Amino acid sequence: MKQLDKPKPRSGQRPISTRLSLEIGLLLVILILLAALLVKPASGAGVVGSGTPGSCTEAALNTALSGGGSVSFNCGGSTTITLTSPKTISSHTTINGGGQISLSGGDAVRLFSLQNGASLTLQNITLRDGFSSGDGGAIYVERLSTLTLTNSAINSSTAANGGAIALNGWGSSDAGGTLIVTNSSFSGNQSNANAIPGGGNGGGALYITGGSTATVSGSTFTNNSSVNGGGIHILGANLTVTGSSFTGNVANNTAGGGGGGAIYVDGTKNFNGTIDISLSSFNNNQSNQLGGAIFTFPEGTGSVLIDQSLFEGNAATGAGQGGAIYHQSATGNGPLSISNSTFVNNNAHATDGSASSGGALWLLDAPVTITSSTFSGNDATTPLALAADDWRRGFGGAIRTSDATTIVNSTLVNNTAGFVGGALAGPATVRNSIIAHNDGDNPWDIQENCTVELSNGGNNIQFPQKTTGNWNDYECFAGQTAVNPQLGTLGDYGGPTPTVPLLASSPAINAGISCPATDQRGFARNGVCDIGAYEFGGGLLINSLSPPWSGLNAVQDVTLTVHGAGFTPSTVVRWNGANRATTYVSPFVVTAVLPAADLDTLGSYPVTVYDSARSLESAPVSFTVVSVLHETFLPMVERP
Repeated sequence: MKQLDKPKPRSGQRPISTRLSLEIGLLLVILILLAALLVKPASGAGVVGSGTPGSCTEAALNTALSGGGSVSFNCGGSTTITLTSPKTISSHTTINGGGQISLSGGDAVRLFSLQNGASLTLQNITLRDGFSSGDGGAIYVERLSTLTLTNSAINSSTAANGGAIALNGWGSSDAGGTLIVTNSSFSGNQSNANAIPGGGNGGGALYITGGSTATVSGSTFTNNSSVNGGGIHILGANLTVTGSSFTGNVANNTAGGGGGGAIYVDGTKNFNGTIDISLSSFNNNQSNQLGGAIFTFPEGTGSVLIDQSLFEGNAATGAGQGGAIYHQSATGNGPLSISNSTFVNNNAHATDGSASSGGALWLLDAPVTITSSTFSGNDATTPLALAADDWRRGFGGAIRTSDATTIVNSTLVNNTAGFVGGALAGPATVRNSIIAHNDGDNPWDIQENCTVELSNGGNNIQFPQKTTGNWNDYECFAGQTAVNPQLGTLGDYGGPTPTVPLLASSPAINAGISCPATDQRGFARNGVCDIGAYEFGGGLLINSLSPPWSGLNAVQDVTLTVHGAGFTPSTVVRWNGANRATTYVSPFVVTAVLPAADLDTLGSYPVTVYDSARSLESAPVSFTVVSVLHETFLPMVERP
C-alpha cells in the first residue's frame, strides 16, 4: 500500500503542533503577567519556624529578614534564639515576637545594626545578652535611621556606650536619628566605657547623640549602670520622657565630674533643644559625682522641663552635690523649670572631703523656676567625722540655689543640712511658699531654714523663729513674724505625686495672692488661694473605703469609713448617688452609716463624697456586696 506523505505546510505557515505550542506558551506568559500584577512580590520577610522550638533558628531568622518587611514567629511556645552575628537592617523591617521570643547575643555579639536610613520596629520581643566593644550592645542605629520599640525588653547587654541602644549622629546640628520607646523595659544593661573627666562616655541603657531625638513613654529603667547616665546618656540631642520610671540605676565616674544616676545630659539638639520629663518617677538612683537621679548641662539655650514627677531616695555620694538633680548652664541662660513635682528623702552625702550640698537640687548659673512643688525629708550631710563647726558638714538640705532661682507656691518642710540652710543655701525670689521645720545642724542653732535673706515676693510663711539674735541667724524673710503653718503628713492626697496637706487651722489658707490656677495635685485654687503647693479643699478624693465589702450572710447596718482628702464639715457620703448620714472626722476622714437596705442585693455600688458648699463631687469608688463574707480568726499569742 502506498504510504501517504504528510501534508507540507504552506509557505510561511508553521506546523499546527508548533502553533499550538506557541499559543499555549503565550497564554502562560499572559497568565504569569496577570498574576504578577495581582500579587505583590515577596519582600523576603515571613514566619520564622514551623511550630516547634527547634525550627526557630538563626538561619531561619536570616531568611525571614532578607529584604525587609514583617517578621513573625511560629515556635510552638516560649523560645530563645541565640545569634552568632549581628543582623544588619538596611530596609524597613518589623519584627513581632508575640510575647514569646527572646533573641540573645550570648554575651558575644550585638543583635541589630541599622544602616542607610532604615527603620526597625520591634514589638513584643525580648533582646538580651548583647555585646559590642563599640557602641550599642543590643542595637546600633546610624544617623537618619529610626528605631521603634513597643512592649519589648532589652536586658543584660553591654557596650562601650549605650549598653542597650546607641543612636549616633554627626553633631548637635545634625539630623541624627530617631528612637521611639513605648511600654518597654531596660534592666541590667551596662556601659563599660572608661570615665572621662567632666563627663562624656556612658549610657547604661541608651546613648543618644548627634542631633538625634528620643521619645520614651510608659517604660521602665531598672538597675542599669554607666560612668555617666546609668539609664540614659544625652549628648547634643533631645529627649522626651513621660509616664516612665527609673529605679536603682547607677553612675560611677572615677575620673571626676559628670554623674546622673538615671539621666545625664550634655547639650541639646542645636544647643537650643529640650529635655522634657513628665509624669515620671525616679527612685533610689545613685551617682558618686553630681546628680543622684539627673545631671543636666544644657549648653546654649537648651532647656530642661520637669512636671508632675516624683524623686525619692536618690543619692549623690562622693562629691555629694545634688541628691536628685544637678543643673548647670554653660552660658547662664539654659533654664530649668520644675512644676507640680515632689522631692522626698533624697540626699547629698560627700565622702571626698568636700561639702555636702543640695540634698534635692544643686543649681548653678542658670535661671530656675520651681512652681507648685514639695520638698520634704531631703538631706545634705556628710557621713565623715568632722568637727561640729566645720562648714563642710553640709548646706542646702533641700536646694543649693542659683542666683536666678524663683520659687512659687511651694512647700519646703523637714529638710536637713549638716551645717546650715536646712531648706535653702543661697539666694532666691520666693512667693506664696512655706519654709518650715527645716534643720541646720550647727552648734549655734543659726540659719536653720536659709543661709541668706531671700527676696520676699510676698505671702510667704517661715517657721520657727527665735526671740533673740539678728535676722540672718534664723530667718529667710527679714522682719517677718514666724507662724506655724499647721501641716499634715506627706502622703497621697490626689494627683500623681505625694503632697503635704494644710490642716483646717492652717494660717496658709486663703492667704496667697496671684497663685497658679491649680495646686500641685491639679485641683483648682479656690477664690483667695492658699500659700504652698497644696490648696485646702481644692477638690475631693477617696483613697480607700473601710470596709470595702459586705455579705448577704450578715445583712446589717454598716459604718463606712472613707479615707481621702479635701473633706470639710459640709462633706456628705453618697451611696449609689443618694446621700447618707455622714460624720466629719478630719480633712482626710469621714464616716457614714449604710443602712441594711443598701446591702441586701448582690453587686458593686459607687461611693462618692459630695461637698454642697463647693458643688464638688469625688470620683466614685466601688463597694461590693458578695454572697458570703467569711471572717477569719487568728490566734493571739502574748509574750509572757
